[in-house]
Amino acid sequence: MNEGKMAVNRLKSVLLKDKLNMSEGFMRALKNDLGRVLSYYMALRQDEGIEVLVESADGGYTVRIKATADGIRQIRAV
Repeated sequence: MNEGKMAVNRLKSVLLKDKLNMSEGFMRALKNDLGRVLSYYMALRQDEGIEVLVESADGGYTVRIKATADGIRQIRAV
């Protein structure tokens, strides 16, 4: 991704967080928690990280999560 696109994406992220009144610490905690939950079920690629997009719509929120995994973990059901 070139520097111009990265700057535009960063600005969009900052404006969205400001609009939703979400601090940087909140987003960091959300990503960390989602990463822990997803890694319990999947072998996530750590080098690609987790992307979280929160949008405000119709009085609620839409949350989109993007993560890449190399595989699904085998979980023993009780």
